[in-house]
Amino acid sequence: MSPDSLTMTQKYPFPLPTSRERFISLTLTWKLTLLVLILLVLATLAVQSFAMDSAPMLTPGINHDLPGSRAGILTRAQGTMLHVDSVTYTLSPIAVVEDRFGTPLTLRDIQCNNVEYRVLYWVATDKAPNQIVQLVVSFPE
Repeated sequence: MSPDSLTMTQKYPFPLPTSRERFISLTLTWKLTLLVLILLVLATLAVQSFAMDSAPMLTPGINHDLPGSRAGILTRAQGTMLHVDSVTYTLSPIAVVEDRFGTPLTLRDIQCNNVEYRVLYWVATDKAPNQIVQLVVSFPE
């Protein structure tokens, strides 16, 4: 037969908490819950902030008003190395590359060997003399 919970003593099976201990326990529980909620709100705000920072930006188009445009013939493109009119150039990490219709191109789109594509390009003369910052490729039709 199981013991009646109303007739149990404070020592059986373990001492019952006093009203002060229950108040301290309840206060501690509320404080921890509030702390977790505050941390959750801060984490949510931080995630939204990081999401806004890593959102892709629109790729700017070619600025034809930049000085120093050159025209030439692209004969080979391997990775970021381009051979235009027998001169080796590298594409800048921030280079804007488009076809003649204004469609953005990737490095994969311009990889070629032993071809002749007409190009219009702008070289960054201030930092690296052989680095292209803008490139317009005219593919044959």
